[in-house]
Amino acid sequence: MGGGPGLNDASVEPARAALLADARRRAGKLLQQADEQARELLAQAQRDAEALIARAREEGLAAGRAQAAHDAGRERAVARWEVLAAQRAAYDELRRRVSTEVMALREERGYPELIERLAAAARRDLGDGAEIEIDPPADGGIRASAGGRQVDYTLASLAERCVRDLGPAPARLWA
Repeated sequence: MGGGPGLNDASVEPARAALLADARRRAGKLLQQADEQARELLAQAQRDAEALIARAREEGLAAGRAQAAHDAGRERAVARWEVLAAQRAAYDELRRRVSTEVMALREERGYPELIERLAAAARRDLGDGAEIEIDPPADGGIRASAGGRQVDYTLASLAERCVRDLGPAPARLWA
């Protein structure tokens, strides 16, 4: 085989064994370094993933709290609207009942006397020459005018004034 003069397998063997041992030692060291780097990279990746998960969890919780607050605010607004609507319905029902009861005065025996008293009040307010409309069909009571001035003593108007003059008292209906 043609090695050089004086080289034979026996003389090369120790060198080859030494080179092989050195290569194995270096390979082992490289493998150990690669393993350490891989462990460090995996550990860093694990820490990064845990940090991302923690951040995502916090952001999710914050978003959930914000959504819950938004939902609660919307629910309070809806509940408030429902309360106001119920209060308005109660107030409108009060107005309707008062109006119905006042309009029923037209059927009472004392209604002509009430008309005379309302007409006297209109003359007192506008003067003796006031034009008086007695018992308008839809409203009852009287309307009167003199010059550019007018008074409205219709039953419908008087009923509305009575409810309005109750002021905050109807609020006790829903308190």
